Amino acid sequence: MAPTISSSIVSHAHRFPSSNPNPNSFLLRSRTQFIAFASNSSPPEGANGNVQHDATEKKSFAVATGELFLGLAARLIKSRSKLTDSASVAMFENSNSGKLYEDRIGAVVEDEIDPDVVWEQRVKDVEAERSRRIVTNPGFSFSAAGLLFPYHLGVAQFLIQNGYIKETTPLAGSSAGAIVCAVIASGASMEEALNATKMLAEDCRNRGTAFRLGAVLRDILDKFLPDDVHIRSNGRVRVAVTQLLWRPRGLLVDQFDSKEDLINAVFTSSFIPGYLAPRPATMFRNRLCIDGGLTLFMPPTSATQTVRVCAFPASRLGLLGIGISPDCNPENMSSPRQLFNWALEPAEDAILDRLFELGYLDAAVWAKENPVEVIVQDASPAFGNSNAK
Repeated sequence: MAPTISSSIVSHAHRFPSSNPNPNSFLLRSRTQFIAFASNSSPPEGANGNVQHDATEKKSFAVATGELFLGLAARLIKSRSKLTDSASVAMFENSNSGKLYEDRIGAVVEDEIDPDVVWEQRVKDVEAERSRRIVTNPGFSFSAAGLLFPYHLGVAQFLIQNGYIKETTPLAGSSAGAIVCAVIASGASMEEALNATKMLAEDCRNRGTAFRLGAVLRDILDKFLPDDVHIRSNGRVRVAVTQLLWRPRGLLVDQFDSKEDLINAVFTSSFIPGYLAPRPATMFRNRLCIDGGLTLFMPPTSATQTVRVCAFPASRLGLLGIGISPDCNPENMSSPRQLFNWALEPAEDAILDRLFELGYLDAAVWAKENPVEVIVQDASPAFGNSNAK
C-alpha cells in the first residue's frame, strides 16, 4: 500500500521549473563538490538541539574504498578537462557491424556553465529518438545515487501511479539513475525492483561490496530485466556514460542492440573506478569509460522539459533546478554523511524500505504544486536540447 501523505509535508513543495529547452542551463558546481559534501558534512542537530551522531563512527572498507576512488576519479576528470579538444569528434566504431554512419557522433550538447563537459549522441541514438511518434512532457532524469537506489524507486512508484510517467515519457539517468530508467521501461513493478535490490544488498552484506558489486549487479540485472528490455528502452531511455578521450566527454546512449548491450551501458554508467570492479575503467563500445555521474549527475532527457530527481539533498550539493529531492521534506532528511555511507554500502532492509517511502513522499510533495493535468502533455518529438551536426 502506498504511504499516506500528511498535510504538514506538503508545505515544503517545490514547483515545476518554467519551460527551459536547454537541459544544462541550471547551476552546477564543480564535480568535486560531491566528495566535499560527503566528507566534510557535520552530523545534523536533533529536535532538542543536540547533535545526532551516526550509529557507525568508523568507515567501513567499502565506504573508505568508494571515497578513495571517487576522489581519484574527480581529480582525473579535472586534470583531463584542462586538455583542449576543439577539433576532434569522437567515433564509436563497431568492429562487429562496421556501421560507421550509425556509430559516428550526430549531436553535441556543450554545458553552458561548465564547458569542459560535453555530451554527445551517436547518429543511431538521434534517429531512435526521432522515430518516436509521441513524446510526453515532462521527461524525468534520475541522478547518480549508488545504493540509494530505493529512493529513486519510491519516486518512480508515485510518478507512475499518478500518471506523471507514461510509456511515452522520456527518461534519463546516470549510474543508479540509469538502472531505475531501465526498470521503468521494462514494465516491472517498483516493488519487484525493491525486492531485487534487497537480494543484491544481502549478497553484498554477506560477501562484501567493494571490488565485487559490479558482478553482483550484472547478475541481478540479467535475471530481473526481460529479454525485450532494449526494445522498450530504445529512443526513450538515455543512459549517460563518461568516455575518457582527450578530455572527459559524456555520451548519451538510447539505442541498444540487445538486452546485453543495454546492461553493458547501465553497468558502464555505474562504473565507479576501482570500486565496482578491481580495475580503473571499463570498455564500452571500444572506448575506455567510467561512471556517467562523474561528469553530470542528471543528464537531459529528449523532452523539451525535464524534471530532475536527486537522491541527495540538492541544496547541500550546490545544485539548483532540482524538482524532487530530500529537500522536499527536510524534517525527514538523514545526515549527508549517513546518506553517503548508504550509497556506498548496502543498508539493512528496513532502511531500504524507508528510503523507498521517503522517495514516494518527496515526489508527493512536488506533485502538490505540479498537478498532473497541468504539466503532463503529449507532443511530437522535439530536439531543442541538442545541437545537431
